[in-house]
Amino acid sequence: MRIAIFTMMRLGPSLAYATASIFVLSMLLLESYPSSASAWWLHMTILPVMREPIYLLLAVPGIGIWSAMALLTLASIFGIRVALQPQRYHRSGFIHAHIALIATGLTMGRAAVAQAGLSDFTLPQFQRGDWSFLPLSYSTLGTFLFISVFLACICCHVRIIKRTLSA
Repeated sequence: MRIAIFTMMRLGPSLAYATASIFVLSMLLLESYPSSASAWWLHMTILPVMREPIYLLLAVPGIGIWSAMALLTLASIFGIRVALQPQRYHRSGFIHAHIALIATGLTMGRAAVAQAGLSDFTLPQFQRGDWSFLPLSYSTLGTFLFISVFLACICCHVRIIKRTLSA
């Protein structure tokens, strides 16, 4: 039971990469079928969660939409392999989980600081409300992805600490 729980925790980054891949797929669906209600629903559901990481990935020269989808799909598949065999892939699992944590944390950070108002003239603790454009802090998908990736990072750190103490 304990092994199954830790395996599910280590699958968090794969879920984040798969969600990003589905977001890119929704962009392709909107390009092909712009009047499809289901394509718009899929795109608008994942948009607050994966907007920043995907747009940063697509801003890299030479990475198009198809190569981004291929990279994210391969990262998700690699993460499944890392989650099922953690004893073989210590460093790769660490890097894989922490890149996903940076991507999901970047989205949450961007949503928290996207405010309108006179923030230059007031102290941050006295601001009246958060006029955030991206409602990620209230998005269950974004919160679930961040927590699952964070738990995967904790698993990586625990594994490294145990390995260091036993050596």
